[in-house]
Amino acid sequence: MQIIVPAPGPEVAKLDCLVGSWVVEGTIPPGPWGAGGPFSWTDKTEWLAGKFFVVGHWDFKMPSDLGGDGQEIFIMGYDLERKVYTFDSFSSQGRHVRSTGKLTGDTWVWESETSYERGPVKQRYITKILSPSRYEVKFELCEDGETWLTFMEGNATKK
Repeated sequence: MQIIVPAPGPEVAKLDCLVGSWVVEGTIPPGPWGAGGPFSWTDKTEWLAGKFFVVGHWDFKMPSDLGGDGQEIFIMGYDLERKVYTFDSFSSQGRHVRSTGKLTGDTWVWESETSYERGPVKQRYITKILSPSRYEVKFELCEDGETWLTFMEGNATKK
């Protein structure tokens, strides 16, 4: 019996713009989560053998009242059955978040739902590709089902 391994589809190849080593810096505005402040992370992403999935690692620095510094690993891919991008992350703060994403033009939008101390929260992570070596990020939260608040905004530069 011969096992035929499929080739990754064109949807998966679109994740290539996120592969590499990145430095992300930005700000968290004051909000219901606290006083805000600067944040940063280094990001290293690479293709898993076979090029079906991208595996990444973040080392992040956050204000102490927002959990402080930590790490996160994640896996991105494309679900052929559901026709949606997937993003699963696991953090040193004990969080596992499953997101689904879509790409429209040069903008990725990843959406998820989770719970914090204050209750359930919808999350939206937006990445706008500016060039092969730069992108913008924006992370938004929605607690009431209608109003989106900017939790953080920043810029990424490829190393």
